[in-house]
Amino acid sequence: MNIFQQLEHSKAPAAVRLVMIIDYIAKHDEASFTEICTDLSIPKSSVHHLLEVLVVTQLLRQRADGRYVLGLRLFELGGLVIKNIDLRKDTINFMHELVKETELTCHLGIMDGDNGFFLSKVESPKAIVKTSWEGKKIVFNRMSLGKVLVAWLPQERIESLIADCTFEYLTPRTITNKEDFLQHLKIVKEQGWAIDDGEDIEEICCMAAPIFNQNGEVIAAIGVNGMQSQYANGKKEKHLASLIKTSKAITAHINSRNIDLSLIHI
Repeated sequence: MNIFQQLEHSKAPAAVRLVMIIDYIAKHDEASFTEICTDLSIPKSSVHHLLEVLVVTQLLRQRADGRYVLGLRLFELGGLVIKNIDLRKDTINFMHELVKETELTCHLGIMDGDNGFFLSKVESPKAIVKTSWEGKKIVFNRMSLGKVLVAWLPQERIESLIADCTFEYLTPRTITNKEDFLQHLKIVKEQGWAIDDGEDIEEICCMAAPIFNQNGEVIAAIGVNGMQSQYANGKKEKHLASLIKTSKAITAHINSRNIDLSLIHI
């Protein structure tokens, strides 16, 4: 049962509908007035008033073509949440050190419900292409962070999470079907790390490794990314060694300090 089914008989239906609209646009990146009315089964008159509130409060923004996208206010609020998460504070120094060692951009990814997000980012001074930001949604089947976040989960949970993956073809290396991806995840778990070798963006290579809690559960993934040329001439093996060393150091640091892991999920 999803959260909206639980709120089906809520005494605040307008509030529930506001959240439904924001959630819908977050999942689809953008939406029209008609799509919102039809897909969410909300009367047009109600949608009109709700969208007006969301736009005025900058939780949503209406583009020139009339379609609705997430507003800047949500990113501001998200930033406030991120600042208060212990995991971010307790990994940032490790991330900076990893960037110094590899000269690659470093990311920290976490799960929030059924979705993965970039929690932190430390940009490499040698970054050529910038394709990520804190708060960006992680695509499980095309990003090394996503692969790590799901590979250690129970099989039933994995199947549920990747049910919404489109497996669309983006590059010659993109995994384009569920069966191949499930086999790939077994390899990820067996070797203890994941790679996106031009599967999302052909010119970009990313590697990621897990961060575990005291129960052996993956609570986050740390990764490095850069241009394919930055992994050439034996550098890939060196970057991987630095990444694994850092992921183990973070795991030890977190577990030795008994950090409140309940704060990790936004």
